[in-house]
Amino acid sequence: MGKSKTKQSRESVAKPVSAAVASVPDAQPPTPAPANTSVPATPPLPGKPVQDPARQGPESAAPKSRWRRLTPDLLKVAVALAVIGIAATIWYKPPLIRADFPYVSYRYQGVWLTDAMLYRPLAMPTRYYIEMPRQLAERYTWFAVDRRLEVAALTEAPRHRFLGRNAIKRSDPLGLDLEFRKLDHSEWQVHFFTDAIVFSNAVLTVRLDTKNHNNYSGK
Repeated sequence: MGKSKTKQSRESVAKPVSAAVASVPDAQPPTPAPANTSVPATPPLPGKPVQDPARQGPESAAPKSRWRRLTPDLLKVAVALAVIGIAATIWYKPPLIRADFPYVSYRYQGVWLTDAMLYRPLAMPTRYYIEMPRQLAERYTWFAVDRRLEVAALTEAPRHRFLGRNAIKRSDPLGLDLEFRKLDHSEWQVHFFTDAIVFSNAVLTVRLDTKNHNNYSGK
């Protein structure tokens, strides 16, 4: 009697234990950690900043693309500044350009000649400079005429140079106003007509005409 109760109690204790063991899943072997196959980083050299390899590419490409976009604009600005500088220099010190209009003629010692040279300074459309082929009457070589001011003057040879050409300075005086001067014991007569500019004294007469007079005979 006593033995049967003991046997039943042992079986009742064994059943829950076996059921608990059956409910636990089979033990899985531990998953091994992935092996680290990356190359160990090389220690940086002394004094050299550490760079992140993942960000090195985009950072180096960004400045190149930015400079590539800015280069055309920088070139345009450089060209514009160069043009402005040249224009300012020409305005301040215009070079003399050889011109063949209006037509220049002069009378000296009773003979009309056409071998005088006419120059026009750049950026000064109303100004003319006349160079005689030689010094006449030991004093007449260069004349300056300004149609806007209606002034004819005895002037000196150009003293400035620009790009290998004779040049003047805009701030320089025009010269010796002939209308208020008495040279060669006679006064100069200066006339600004619609189609001609004439200035003369007892020794020399100079004309600037809009029409070419091949067989001109002056008064």
